[in-house]
Amino acid sequence: MSNFKFFNLISTIILFDISLCMVVFPFKTIKEEKNGEINENSEEYNSNHFLNDYFTRPNYIPMKIGLPQQDVNFLISLQECGFKIGNFTNCKKYMTNYLSNYNPRNSMTIKYINFDNEECSAEETIYAYDDLHLKDIKKFSNIGFNLGNREENNNICGIIGLKLGFSDECIKLNNIIKNFKSNKITSNYKWMMKYDSLDEGLFIIGANMDEIIPNYNDENLFYSYAIMTGMNLIWGFPLRQIKCGDNITINTNEKEIKLDIDFSLIKGDRAFYEYIETYFFQKYYSKGICYKYLWNYDEFSIYNTIECKKGKFGSDDIDKFPNLSFNIDSGIILNFEGKDLFTETKYKYFFNIVFINDGSMISILERNSWIFGKIFFKKFPVIMDWDAKRIFIYNNYNYTKEVQ
Repeated sequence: MSNFKFFNLISTIILFDISLCMVVFPFKTIKEEKNGEINENSEEYNSNHFLNDYFTRPNYIPMKIGLPQQDVNFLISLQECGFKIGNFTNCKKYMTNYLSNYNPRNSMTIKYINFDNEECSAEETIYAYDDLHLKDIKKFSNIGFNLGNREENNNICGIIGLKLGFSDECIKLNNIIKNFKSNKITSNYKWMMKYDSLDEGLFIIGANMDEIIPNYNDENLFYSYAIMTGMNLIWGFPLRQIKCGDNITINTNEKEIKLDIDFSLIKGDRAFYEYIETYFFQKYYSKGICYKYLWNYDEFSIYNTIECKKGKFGSDDIDKFPNLSFNIDSGIILNFEGKDLFTETKYKYFFNIVFINDGSMISILERNSWIFGKIFFKKFPVIMDWDAKRIFIYNNYNYTKEVQ
């Protein structure tokens, strides 16, 4: 072999080693039919119906695995650990119409690794894309997962658990982010949810922000570390300050913002609820244009919600809603405008921030924390680094326009 050919060969090997790809799975949002025949176009559609539809909307990936290929729906969860297939509580709770069938005995590519009673660790071939345009599906071999039952599995789903857990259970389970990195398919431990529409998008592993954002500018990228709550490390931010409108400081006590990809809205604290009722909604209450309601999530949790009548309340009113700004760790300012904070239906507008009612049996700490759901992830490009426990936010990009 000539020196020139040998140099080319070595260069190709090196290039392949450093040019590791992203892994992309299309995801969808589960829509549970809780309101019967009443929908957003019905005149009787109210806050109860709205929260039935929007409060909890889990995301799932219809993934192909094995050879011959079998279809398994995987829930994406920040509350669970591990990459696993089995008969889980969340499958029954959320996925009645989305359950899968997976028979490991029918797969020619499964490899059993460790056995523990009926459960085991295994490796399998899975199929995904390596680009944002989903041009060609690729085969990725020897991806580790945990299988709840080695026999034929009926009415099961998969879990892609992204919880930052310290427990032995979390540590010993296979993790899809770590699997792709250890197999040298990706070069990092990063993942993100990129919404392409209101109910669909891409779950991306291994990408950096400059591969996602057109005309990327490094000056607009910020990061914060995950936060400790009790003995748990969770995806979230320390909250330094909240401002509303013309630099009105609502709360200067240090609190926290938790991130929840299943939650579709924003949960606010009591201080902001009292402020926004007094200085914005009160004039609409007095004229019978907007109303506040109670919604029972369960026997312990009651939420305050707000809805307004269309015709008497519209885009001009929403444009007057004071901007809501969150000062979080490292000086990042996250700003929400009125158009981010209302959902329009045929007859009404619903306020996208809900608040825990005083009658709830929930701790003071929980009442005073904020939760950012899909509204946050749809507005801002966000990448999570599972290994470094960091959250990267691109904070100068009109992401919302892409998902309307």
